[in-house]
Amino acid sequence: MKYDPASMKNYSSAHEGFVEHYQAAPPWDIGRPQTPFLTVSDQIESPVLDVGCGTGSTSIFFAAKGHDVTGIDFVEKAIQLAQAKAAGKDLSVRFLVKDAMTLVSWDERFSSVIDSGLFHVYTGAEQKQEQKLYVQGLAHVLKPGGRLFLLSFTEEAPEGGISRQALSDVFADGWEVESIRQVVGEINPAFLAEHSEAFPAGGPKMWFAVIRRLPC
Repeated sequence: MKYDPASMKNYSSAHEGFVEHYQAAPPWDIGRPQTPFLTVSDQIESPVLDVGCGTGSTSIFFAAKGHDVTGIDFVEKAIQLAQAKAAGKDLSVRFLVKDAMTLVSWDERFSSVIDSGLFHVYTGAEQKQEQKLYVQGLAHVLKPGGRLFLLSFTEEAPEGGISRQALSDVFADGWEVESIRQVVGEINPAFLAEHSEAFPAGGPKMWFAVIRRLPC
């Protein structure tokens, strides 16, 4: 079966699309954090929120380094897999089935937020309201002075993404964009073995941004 990189748009909801993707090996599930998160690991401060955590690889990595980590995802199967992985490593990580659209009404506060590939779900023209709500939610749960570490497809990605300027503009009010650099995303080898033409050679182009929440 040929993989359609824009296939999420074919589902009635993002939730339905992600549930379907977790029936096999999702392209983003590489079993460890994407490399940019490793390069800034010394900047991560507890407590940490991993939003759209999937099967928990990034959450588990930072928990193993001694951080207090909460991972959330709205796909129940992903959270079940994450919980099993953490238990297998005898690590204490709190994993919750939770929609990122509900962050605005959550009482939890975090010093660091990790977004490894969730933001670009909300970059299409038809998702502007969801994007606004998501960014409001991030501002709500991130402590003043805390940092958001964000990995998102560029506008060149076949799945759809965002330009560097547009990304800066989204976080212009109440945030300080400390850095944005282009990186190449890593793809699940099992997925690539089955869908070798799904992504450009070497992997999809992505932005990695470090964004500080300004004091109110």
